[in-house]
Amino acid sequence: MQNTVEVREAPVLLTKLLALVAAHRGAFGQERSYRRGVALVLGEIFAFGRHTVTQLLMTLGMVEGDWSAWYRLFSYRRVKEAALAAQLLRETLQHVAADELYVVGTDGTQIPRSSVRMPGTSWLKALGTAPFRPGIQRAQRFVHGCWFTPLVNGFSRAIPLRFVPAYPAKAQPAEVAPCKEWEAGVAYVRWVRRQLDAAGREQQRILYLADGSYEKADLWVKLPDRVIAALHRQEPGALWLLAAERAPRSASVWRKAARTG
Repeated sequence: MQNTVEVREAPVLLTKLLALVAAHRGAFGQERSYRRGVALVLGEIFAFGRHTVTQLLMTLGMVEGDWSAWYRLFSYRRVKEAALAAQLLRETLQHVAADELYVVGTDGTQIPRSSVRMPGTSWLKALGTAPFRPGIQRAQRFVHGCWFTPLVNGFSRAIPLRFVPAYPAKAQPAEVAPCKEWEAGVAYVRWVRRQLDAAGREQQRILYLADGSYEKADLWVKLPDRVIAALHRQEPGALWLLAAERAPRSASVWRKAARTG
């Protein structure tokens, strides 16, 4: 009986997946680019190893032939990343009513690189090294901006919407200007605010969640209106939660919402 249920559900899941992908067709310049994008999405589902482009192509059975067209797919002339992200955000609106909080979050991450000349790369703290003896590695720094699904049975998932570059000032020159991690977080929140306004949800408030590394005075000043920011900071013997209904005019106007410990 269990196998029968799974067989019946598979076509429904595939239909919904393909419909979701088709909604992003406008972000692709050519039909063949779009078809490659669909193939890579399917490869993401069936790849059980590393989710690199090479691994996805191997999962799809593309072990012969020229792979260069697949890597060029991510050129701005073929795929418009901003259009993809904007459409994905619009798809989430059907799950959040206009009078509810639209919950987003950011966190810093980095992608290890071997090249010292690749744009945006710099020497950063190595991932996985001991706090008492940190190492360094060559990497690109990004801020992962996500949307949190509404709670169901007490659980929520973080759906990635954008990867915002946060290259340090000493990084190799790139097309985007260098910025601090918290500045990239603010840029992401501003982008979400613009997308909601464009969708006719000017009055919908955003709940922005981040950790204590984003707790900078200028962050509170630069946040857009109709945003509630909650930053989590852990100190020895104390757990602080700082929140602001909007960006205060003075960085010192912080409201301590809770303290335990």
